Amino acid sequence: MVRDHSPCPDRPLSARLTITSSDPGRKIAETTSDANGRFRVPLPPGTYTVHPANLTGAVAPIAQPITVTVTSGRFTDIIIPFDSGIR
Repeated sequence: MVRDHSPCPDRPLSARLTITSSDPGRKIAETTSDANGRFRVPLPPGTYTVHPANLTGAVAPIAQPITVTVTSGRFTDIIIPFDSGIR
């Protein structure tokens, strides 16, 4: 949850992203987001799962996989929330 005037506001995170097809064992692509949390992977239309991981290999911050539907001729914007565990 984001709170106004939080001492720990949300900020972009560079992360490792593994993209799989509807068959969870089939890796389609792997990339790393930039310092602003942005990445771009050209994919054919279909449904994919993005598996995010922090670059340090530490337990936190952590994010859950996100299912994404890609349509023809355009990129799909997604936001991947990472949980730092700090409350």
